[in-house]
Amino acid sequence: MKNTVGKGAFVLSVSGIICKFFGALFRLPLTNIIGIEGIGIFQMIMSLYSLMLVFVSSGVTSSLSKLVSSARARGENYKLGGYFRLAILFCCGLALAIGIIFAFLSKPIASLQGNANASIIYLLFVILLPLGAIIGVYRGIIQGYENMTPTAFSQIIEQVIKFVFGLFFAFILGKRGIYAGVFGAFLGIVLSEFLAFIYLYFVLHKNIKIKQSNYNGRKEFFSAVLPLSFSSAVLPLTHAIEALFIIVLFVKAGYEKAEATILYGLQTGVVGALLNFPLVISMSVAVALLPKIAFLSAENNEEGQREIIKKSFGAMWFLLIPLVLGLCAISKELYPIIYPNVIKGYLQIAVQLTFFSGLSIILSSISQVLSSTMQAKGFYVHCLLFNLLGGIAKIALIFILVPIKSISVYAISISNIVMFSITCILYLIKLGSLIKIDFFQFVMPIMAGIVMFLSVELLLGTIGGILGIILSIIVGAIVYFVSAFPLTKEYAKIIINKISKYKNK
Repeated sequence: MKNTVGKGAFVLSVSGIICKFFGALFRLPLTNIIGIEGIGIFQMIMSLYSLMLVFVSSGVTSSLSKLVSSARARGENYKLGGYFRLAILFCCGLALAIGIIFAFLSKPIASLQGNANASIIYLLFVILLPLGAIIGVYRGIIQGYENMTPTAFSQIIEQVIKFVFGLFFAFILGKRGIYAGVFGAFLGIVLSEFLAFIYLYFVLHKNIKIKQSNYNGRKEFFSAVLPLSFSSAVLPLTHAIEALFIIVLFVKAGYEKAEATILYGLQTGVVGALLNFPLVISMSVAVALLPKIAFLSAENNEEGQREIIKKSFGAMWFLLIPLVLGLCAISKELYPIIYPNVIKGYLQIAVQLTFFSGLSIILSSISQVLSSTMQAKGFYVHCLLFNLLGGIAKIALIFILVPIKSISVYAISISNIVMFSITCILYLIKLGSLIKIDFFQFVMPIMAGIVMFLSVELLLGTIGGILGIILSIIVGAIVYFVSAFPLTKEYAKIIINKISKYKNK
């Protein structure tokens, strides 16, 4: 069986690392340009934008990837034109309508968040959301052919353009104040989305021949799109609800408004920016896995599905554990270097949040892979219900825990841990015997990761600063791969074989 998952996940992982690198680079100078309060405002608006973008595009991307792959497996290519037409009409219409609503309600929304002067930024949603929706459609069609390279390149285009022009506009407009600086950052995002769309447009129409079709696949299309759109929106919806009420809840706990905004920006803009790196691995595996499982499912190949899930999860787990534990280990030395002006007085809290959030990142990664498998199998409604249950638990904990000052700072991390634990358990129950993870492949990375963590902590206790961080990364990597030698040897053979096959071609 040809393993396109490995190739697709590798391409997306490389692009994801590049994107996260530019994303982190973007937030570092942006935080210094508009301040930690400004980055808190940026995150509040970004949480709502992410929610709307996921709602109008993510479900469609996943659905198209699944539907196109299944149609290919059955030789039903005549359906592609119908899917494409329906997706464009649905996404663009919905995105434009939501963008207009946000434009009209910009002032009440901004006031509800506690930052009324940020209302002008919501006007950009009229442009941003339709662009993001079209991009999602194009990526879904291309991914249905198990080709992840255009998605990867378009993501890089987005991040590079956002980095260059987002910072440029933020710097120029930021001279007029925090809100103008945040507006400039979002202006750079508009430009990045437009150029990514131009790239995908030429790729799709050059490489994939989508013939016009009278096929009316509305029932099939919407039975997948609607539950997946709502399901994909659950997580950003919880972030949006956080953004709407978190300042009020912090104030209720006894914090001043400015300090509350700083604490929220600390978790989402500082700690979140660092710990989002490991999610690149799991997201890449999840995206690449979906069309492959859908293809095998259409062929009724249960053994093939079980094997590809096992291999994909094993590889993801092998890389995820050292990344999360490594970032937790170096966080105390790293934060003062990358955030010299904004971390003062909050370093200890940031380090503690990193450890709490590290566990939620691991659970989130598992949930992503399982969710992708669920979607590929056509369990759309179950995905929605399971995510809703997790999301409700998360929001309930936010409202219960944040007003308690002794634990309010850690409430978001705790709620994330509970939410992803619920979804993972429910996914595993539903998928049943399809998920067969080797015990050795699961435990070995954890044990090796603990040894690596202790080694890095010991080294950083002796040598601090940038030199200590660089040495700890090198030593930590060596310790991990040596400690997990049986798995290291196995994956090294796979990589060498892949390289040999590529050279022979």
